Amino acid sequence: MINLTLAEFEDKYYLHDSSIDKIDFDADKKILTLTIDFCFWMQNWYDATLPKNGLIAVTFENVSLYSYEDYDPTKFFGDRTPEILHTEISDDGTLILCTFEFVRYEPGEDLYPVMKIKADNVTVKNL
Repeated sequence: MINLTLAEFEDKYYLHDSSIDKIDFDADKKILTLTIDFCFWMQNWYDATLPKNGLIAVTFENVSLYSYEDYDPTKFFGDRTPEILHTEISDDGTLILCTFEFVRYEPGEDLYPVMKIKADNVTVKNL
């Protein structure tokens, strides 16, 4: 397991074209866990501690803000998982914005919801 701040996570894990297989949020414990099908990209080719492909579990602890805008799973194509277009960190290093791409039934009506996560730290584990 690797423990990171939000800024370190955003810098180290370039998630473009990765997809989220599962989202678990425990509101009582303030823990958000994303199971991500991680794609290898050139930004992290040099770092031997990172997975090259495969599933990773990303756990955000002490989550004080979590929202998943514009997401209605009934409106999307089959069981397609959301694909991460990009992530970015806020200027103060306390908030991650993840932008996703879904494909709807209707052609040309792609939707780009944003997940907002504010947390104290992040743990990443290879599955």
